[in-house]
Parts: sequence; C-alpha cells; structure tokens
Amino acid sequence: MSLEKLIKAFEQIEELPVEITDARDALVALGIQDQIVFNPQDADPSKLCGVFYQFTKHPSVYAIPELCTLIVYSNRLPVAWQRVVCAKELIHVMDGRVEKTRTPADVVALLEKLLGPLSTEDFGLADFVAAKDKFALYQSLPILFPEAARLKAVAKFKAGEKTIEEIADWAVLPVPLTSLVMTDGWPAIHQQFCC
Repeated sequence: MSLEKLIKAFEQIEELPVEITDARDALVALGIQDQIVFNPQDADPSKLCGVFYQFTKHPSVYAIPELCTLIVYSNRLPVAWQRVVCAKELIHVMDGRVEKTRTPADVVALLEKLLGPLSTEDFGLADFVAAKDKFALYQSLPILFPEAARLKAVAKFKAGEKTIEEIADWAVLPVPLTSLVMTDGWPAIHQQFCC
C-alpha cells in the first residue's frame, strides 16, 4: 500500500517541521506521480481551501506520458493550515478511481457535501468522497508529525518542558490537530487507518 510506504518514509524523522515538498518528493520517488506542483491562490478559504487536478502530460510525440498533479490551495489560510491542506491533497493523489470526481456534476455534489453538513442519512458517491476527504486529513498527520517526533514531543510535554502551543509552533501545525496527535489514543487511531 502506497500510504503505508509514505508514512514509513517519514516515521523516524525527529526534527520538525516536515516540509511539504519533502512529502511531495517522496510520492514522486514511490512512482505514484511523475510531477506534483503546488499552486497558492488568493482564494477565500470558506469557499476553497484546497483542490487537486490530475492529468497526463505528453512532453513530445514519442515520449512516455507523465502523470501530473496540480494542487491548488488558499494562501489566505494560516501557514499551519496551508500545510495541512497540501498534505491532505497529497494523500488524495493516492486515491482510487472511485474516490475521485470526474464530471462537473460530481464536483458540484462533492462541494455541496463539503460545505454543508455530512449526514448519516445520505448515501451516494458524493457522500463517500466527502467522507474520504475528511479521512485524508487524518491520514496526512503521520507525515506532518512523524512518530519519532511525536514521541519526542510527548516526552517534553509530559515533563512540563513544552506546551501544546509550543509543540504546534515547532511542528507548524494547528493546535487542535497537534492536540489530537499528542493524545495517548493517537497510536491506535493511526494504526487503524494507516497500516
């Protein structure tokens, strides 16, 4: 599984922050894509935090086609959230075909789900893709806050040397997500969806 390989590539890192470009380069090295480009846009984050578009590029007539991903994100978000959005979109690069929108109607249905309340009474492709979008955020956390760094941070927190806010600043992650990763329950959560 590609996600497991990606997480393993980062799990021994102790120094934070993990650079998003390093995660991108790891995906390319795993052969998931040939090229991944980040593109910050002056977009209202209440309407667009991040999105990706995949395409095949043909550099020349007889050249081998290149698999490319363009990740667009709002530069109006705080840097910590920009990093999370980009990492989440990198997780989507590994999504299966059923988890991706392919038509304008699919995109509109997904946006309605993402901007509106998720309901346990809704069923369908848009609901599934919206749930996967949320799930991808959690799947990205072990890359942004690898296990070795987490263990180091937990020890400093429990010894009273660092606060959650200081650890969040070190990791360049939002405080709520840092708090989640710092909990004793995080390893079990991580194990359920990553490996």
